[in-house]
Amino acid sequence: MFSRPDGRPLDPRADYEEFKELLKEAGIDDRRLYDGSRHTAGTILNELGVDMPTIMEILRHTQISQTPRYVKGRTHLSKDAMRRMGEFFVPAPSTPDPGPTETRTETADTRAARSRRRRRIR
Repeated sequence: MFSRPDGRPLDPRADYEEFKELLKEAGIDDRRLYDGSRHTAGTILNELGVDMPTIMEILRHTQISQTPRYVKGRTHLSKDAMRRMGEFFVPAPSTPDPGPTETRTETADTRAARSRRRRRIR
């Protein structure tokens, strides 16, 4: 469910390795990334008004009865909280958008730079 700025998906192996590095640096016991990200994705999709069959397909469930366990309810408070969280992580641009940008593939150097930026945020 994570993507590059151009909308293409991140390589899940690279994200997983970076997550493990961050856990180790923070002194946190190893955790499973997969379940948490499925719950987060299901909840965000629900907050965006996506229907359950579509969420089921995205989460790759074989039965619709599995999907509600990964989705939290929609309330005006949670919807507002999700909006504010989105604005925090992806603030509105302060300058006008210059238009479409060139699509590039992510290299090890850009992954390393992203990892360094995340570490400085602490």
